[in-house]
Amino acid sequence: MKRTIIWSLVAGLVLVTLITVWFLQNFEQVPSSHREPPQKEARRNPYLALEHLLKQLNRPLERVNSPSSLDQLAAGGVLILDGNRRRNVDPARSERLLNWVGQGGYLIVAAESASDDPLLKKLGISPYQPPQGQCKPGRKDADKGLEKAATTTVLLPANNTGYRLERFGRGLASSQPEPAWRAGVSDERNSLLHFAWGRGHITVVDDMSFLSNYRIGELDHAELIWALLQNYQPQGTIHLASRMETQTLWQWLAESAWMLLISSAVLTALWLWQIIPRFGGTLPMPIAERRDLAQHLSAIGRSVWREGGVAHWLASVRQAVQKRLSLRYPKLTQQDASEQRIALARIAACKTIDIASAMTAGRAQSTNEFCKAMQILQRLDQRL
Repeated sequence: MKRTIIWSLVAGLVLVTLITVWFLQNFEQVPSSHREPPQKEARRNPYLALEHLLKQLNRPLERVNSPSSLDQLAAGGVLILDGNRRRNVDPARSERLLNWVGQGGYLIVAAESASDDPLLKKLGISPYQPPQGQCKPGRKDADKGLEKAATTTVLLPANNTGYRLERFGRGLASSQPEPAWRAGVSDERNSLLHFAWGRGHITVVDDMSFLSNYRIGELDHAELIWALLQNYQPQGTIHLASRMETQTLWQWLAESAWMLLISSAVLTALWLWQIIPRFGGTLPMPIAERRDLAQHLSAIGRSVWREGGVAHWLASVRQAVQKRLSLRYPKLTQQDASEQRIALARIAACKTIDIASAMTAGRAQSTNEFCKAMQILQRLDQRL
């Protein structure tokens, strides 16, 4: 029994050994690679590979998401400006960018497809137009030397090194000012133009897709962008402006019409304050206090005294007394003034001097004098 078990184990071991030898002789481990679809971040950011490359090379990088950030660039940095920017880079902003370059900045910019790019107009650059009768070369023209036509060599004067660049655009034509150096199919059709601008530099490419996630690893694209940065701006922050957000209506109002917003907000607040009902109970109307007759007469008297109306009152009463005197005692009115005063003093039962003061024209000097004169005149009017 024991011998049978041993022979079974030996046979099993031999069988496993033979199978292993056969497997190793007939199968070989071969590495394989396959392309995975880009992740969400790579689909959203076409220059994600460029950002990772610059971070590995210890170059500080910042994303430019809003057009207003282009007006706040620090001096001495690098700006990589993609195409499709006409809505965000107007002639005024283009002038500010060129001033920033003139102070020591470095601008790497892609040409717009249209010919009305204000930034390229300043540099005398326009899209290349082939002569009439000559068709634009396409990628399917393999028999006509497409592989050579689709690739150009960029020779940097700074290090005298050539870098292979795959062409994607139709080319650029330059007039004035004359670029410092160029690269392309010919002097009339350029893929890259470089300008010295003040204390800074400008590099214009016909298409920025050589730096995209799919193309930066091909040919010498990564080496070319690194050589440009090292030769023309080895220090400073790199600003990457791609797919900048278009200003919304509210952002435009906040930037260009903020005074209108503030005025509208204040007027709206005042209008709401006027139409919104008040909270809480209604307060009762205060009860008006009525003055008594004495207070009313006293107020009228003070007002008339201040305005000088007492003289008119005295004159009216004197005229009434004189009229009644002429009707009752006509002979007395023909006597002289002294005799009239004596007779009137007897009638009013008062002193002659008081009759003279009451009957004499003029304004009373005090309230007491006015009241005394009015009492004597009323007494005479009653007794005549």
